[in-house]
Amino acid sequence: MDSSNSIVMIERAFDILNYIYDHEKHVGVSQIARDLELPKANVYRILNTLHQMNAVEKDDDEQYVLGRLLIKLGNKARNNFELSQIATPVLSKLSEAIGESTNLGIMYGESILTVQGFEGEASTLVSKLVPIAPLYCSSMGKLYLAHMPQTELEAYFKGLKVTIETVNTQSTLEGFLKHREGILKENVAYDLEEYEYGLACIAAPIVNSKGTVIAAISISGPRSRLERKGMGMLTDHLKDAAKVLTEMSKYMDYGAGR
Repeated sequence: MDSSNSIVMIERAFDILNYIYDHEKHVGVSQIARDLELPKANVYRILNTLHQMNAVEKDDDEQYVLGRLLIKLGNKARNNFELSQIATPVLSKLSEAIGESTNLGIMYGESILTVQGFEGEASTLVSKLVPIAPLYCSSMGKLYLAHMPQTELEAYFKGLKVTIETVNTQSTLEGFLKHREGILKENVAYDLEEYEYGLACIAAPIVNSKGTVIAAISISGPRSRLERKGMGMLTDHLKDAAKVLTEMSKYMDYGAGR
């Protein structure tokens, strides 16, 4: 691990969770502190925080086991990895057909997390992208926003802290609503230099049997190159791939990726 980019207390929390995982019986603060060679006071504070979040449970003797939150997160992680597995050949084939990068993303908090990707033609713009992006300025994020209930959408933009912005970025509710109907009608969203100058992305949703967006796939590359190849053609290819994954996801009965 690169310690220069790590947060010590988070590392310690995961050390403690892994320690509890490795023990079949309940374990106490003193035992954890001794075996992990950590200050007892620090272990107590970390466990108390994890307990408040339901990441650990404790009995009347102040002994700890893993909590219910981890069951919830584990089930979601398992579903996402399964979806990533079934998406692999579809995204690979799509990338090969169009010569551009393709991605699978899920909603993570108020961001889009890219969990799978295939590289297309070389592009400095694409290669320097980080795997997590805000909803408001990413094509995959816009799909989730478009399907949000109105009250939830309003709350999102009311509390939005803009961290990425170009002259094309729409970071207000009013600006987004101008495009929402088109996104829902066409079942596709675009990022045309809203995240990064020169970069364009096209995204289509993957929905489950209840019609809930559980993930999205996208094509990304330099805007000039995508426009030269034909945005319409690329969008058609993307929609076909999304349709395939949607049918597979309905069969697998995935839950919402939120």
